[in-house]
Amino acid sequence: MKFDNQLRIAGAIIAAYQGETPLHVWLKDFFRQHKQMGSRDRKTVAGLVYGYYRLGHSVREMSMEDRILLGLFLTNDRPGEFLAYFRPEWNKQINRPLEEKISLVDGFDPADIFPWKNELSEGVDHYSFCLSFLRQPDLFLRIRPGYQQQVLERVGQGFIPPSTIRLPNGTKVEELFTPDKEVVIQDYSSQRVAEFLCELSSAEGRGAVRKFWDTCAASGGKAILVHDLYPGMDITVSDIRESILRNLQQRFHQAGIKEYHSFVADLSKPDPWMPAERMDLVLTDVPCTGSGTWSRTPEELYFFNPRKISDYQSTQKSILSNVIGSLTPGACLVYSTCSVFKKENEDMIAFILSKPGLRQERAEVLKGYDQKSDTMYAAKLIVIY
Repeated sequence: MKFDNQLRIAGAIIAAYQGETPLHVWLKDFFRQHKQMGSRDRKTVAGLVYGYYRLGHSVREMSMEDRILLGLFLTNDRPGEFLAYFRPEWNKQINRPLEEKISLVDGFDPADIFPWKNELSEGVDHYSFCLSFLRQPDLFLRIRPGYQQQVLERVGQGFIPPSTIRLPNGTKVEELFTPDKEVVIQDYSSQRVAEFLCELSSAEGRGAVRKFWDTCAASGGKAILVHDLYPGMDITVSDIRESILRNLQQRFHQAGIKEYHSFVADLSKPDPWMPAERMDLVLTDVPCTGSGTWSRTPEELYFFNPRKISDYQSTQKSILSNVIGSLTPGACLVYSTCSVFKKENEDMIAFILSKPGLRQERAEVLKGYDQKSDTMYAAKLIVIY
């Protein structure tokens, strides 16, 4: 029977996969090597595998097959032939509220999904955060200035004022819009970092911000955000790999950002290359565990070693120690992570404030786990010397 075969293939994938590469990349390679599988089979198998990892560290003692079926039941709300074949009693209940479905499963405690409760940042609701792993986050777009009317005419729903669009995950954005020109694909919590930047314009005046440095720019989404908030900003971007900055260059071109500075640097090393001029606004979105985004990549939760938290913290301290010297008096330093771990968040702010000449204006966990988005942490600090 095809359902037995699909379950067998999902189990074989889980047994072979060791978390060494992102799961979506690994699955793409697997399906490329097994071209006899049709698109419907691939979609079903991929859903079974992701459901298995969405259970995180709960019911690890359960057999693989039972865990795959449990993951399917808890992460879906529509009945289907596959579940009806193996668990007809669950299939009949699949559209019930999640908490009611959980009550039907003996031995399953959602609090076990993410076992590091004591490591969480203050204000993160552990139970709600665990439940967020059982659903696929949404896709969020930020509408760029001047394009709101035409974007809203094309989607007609999912608008979150002032400039956010919420769409189902998997939406083919390129078929609706020109990415980076009309819209930027950017998680809702990532967009909320703007709240930490906009306050500077109201407090100090738009002209007060002249030079901006995105120290760990990655794909450049937040730099484009700053450009849209402060047109004419003198932008500098840096990252650890030249290939990242090449990709960023393409995005900037599409976004209409023609004049900017960029350089490759490992800011976690002693005496890295630094900009000659001091900056008025610095965004340090540091490398981190990414734990606030694991509902998108649940395999990372499953394979995570908590010893890595201290490794990331060490890197974050080195980056901040190097960056602080590039700030002008009165400048704004925005620190952000996509982590839920206190050691990467509040403890890092305590480390920054141990340096002379800085005061904290705001720090907050940007909760995404109840919004079907990522969870982030952001803090705004001002140079007072």
